[in-house]
Amino acid sequence: MARRLLLLASVALLAAPAQAQQGSTVRVGEVRAGDLVVLGRDAVVEGVLEGTVVAVGGTVRVAGLVEKDVIALGGDVVLEPGARIRGDLLAVGGVVRSADDSRRAVGGRVLTVGELEAAFAAELQTSPLASRPASGLLLAFRLVLLGLWLVVGLVLLRFAPRPVSAAAGSLSRRLATMAAIGAAGVLSSILVSAFLLLVLPATAGLVLSALLLAILGSAKAFGLAAVFVALGRHLTRGAMRGSPFFGDPAALAVGLALLGVLSLVPVAGPFVWAVASLLGIGASLVAVARRHALNPVF
Repeated sequence: MARRLLLLASVALLAAPAQAQQGSTVRVGEVRAGDLVVLGRDAVVEGVLEGTVVAVGGTVRVAGLVEKDVIALGGDVVLEPGARIRGDLLAVGGVVRSADDSRRAVGGRVLTVGELEAAFAAELQTSPLASRPASGLLLAFRLVLLGLWLVVGLVLLRFAPRPVSAAAGSLSRRLATMAAIGAAGVLSSILVSAFLLLVLPATAGLVLSALLLAILGSAKAFGLAAVFVALGRHLTRGAMRGSPFFGDPAALAVGLALLGVLSLVPVAGPFVWAVASLLGIGASLVAVARRHALNPVF
């Protein structure tokens, strides 16, 4: 379900050139041609928009007519009396509010992503558990995600054991440095994404920003495997050869188990997972830099 909805959002963003806007609330008062992409602000359609509305991190309020789709990523959609959407309505990370039945105001489908599906996307950043108590279903989903992290780590150890081992070794010696490099990498990615969205056409900016997010997610996956191994090595340093706790696969499982339990603690859990993520991203960036230093490309 989540894949299909996100694919719809991607197709809508790529379907036609759009004009991204930042600043105060963007209003369509009469008739406007083309698509409207709003970043970090609200969009209000009081007249007629002959295209698609996309709001990233903002609320879409419709009191008039939208000829195509309405997509809200990280925000709500509010349908006023008299609102009309000829295409589909998609809300990811938000809700649809309407005085009447929203399906009568929408010519296509009304699609939303619930809390459980949104938690998978939240895993790219930190632990999906916030300060409030989590439901049993969300806890179970979190355990499934931790199991997926274990699979990813074991696959990396199988196909890239030396890079993961080297990154784990560097982590044990320079924790503060790795965390600082990771934080710098995340901040740089945010600034570069904001720059791309401001200076490039909306379609190109969103595609490049998504690519940058994918690269950062890959760095986190590799780096967290190194973090799990480094922590597990410290906890199992007395294990003898032949013991089930001997070797990097066992170290990865032990390190993941400890961090996974800590990530379930309200308030402190997301912070611990975020620090581990920064350490992992820093280790990944250092590993890539070392590889290029040893094998320069001319």
